[in-house]
Amino acid sequence: LDALAGKKTTMLKPTAFVAAVFAVSITAVSAAPVRHAGEWEIIIDKGQPQIVCFPVDEAFDENLLTRSMSKVPGASCKVDAIKTVGDVSSYSMECNINGSTLTSNGTIAVTGPDAFTSKVHTKGGVIQIPNGKTVPIPESEIVTVSRRLGACKPGERQITH
Repeated sequence: LDALAGKKTTMLKPTAFVAAVFAVSITAVSAAPVRHAGEWEIIIDKGQPQIVCFPVDEAFDENLLTRSMSKVPGASCKVDAIKTVGDVSSYSMECNINGSTLTSNGTIAVTGPDAFTSKVHTKGGVIQIPNGKTVPIPESEIVTVSRRLGACKPGERQITH
């Protein structure tokens, strides 16, 4: 009987370990990275650095992703999937721009304290220009490197989306 009890204890330990790892994994998957308030240096496709001020902390979540596209006239977007595993969040998004479909797939990787690299692949869609004509949006791959420099400076223009 003691030998059997010992087996049960041994069998329960791995099960408890797997359950604990699974619980930690769920927490890691659900936690989106956060861009903290402050002054940020942003470099798009190895171009010139831009310095911008974000006044509040924001999670890289569905709301942040769709808010930037909502500024395009006639655009309506929805995030099809967003998943965070460890330091990388991946997402797919579909936008309808005046009846034309634009799709985006991207990743946001935490590369250090208050530092991110994002990659987004976009294809499809057209934008209507003021003369009534439409311009197709070319398929593109954009890489953005961002790092927080510190607090915003007094009087600095703030990006509030």
